[in-house]
Amino acid sequence: MTDLHISIPNKGLPIGSKAPTIDTTDIDGNEANLAIMLENHRGVLIDFFRGGW
Repeated sequence: MTDLHISIPNKGLPIGSKAPTIDTTDIDGNEANLAIMLENHRGVLIDFFRGGW
């Protein structure tokens, strides 16, 4: 049986706050920088998820 994760309200950044600068590597191995993405696009969607693998 799998343990369920219970969400804790009000944990994390408040709605509307600015995201911290992120430097990471995407799924294809390319460097990704939030500040550079925002220079080239009107916005970005950041999706955080936990994998079970």
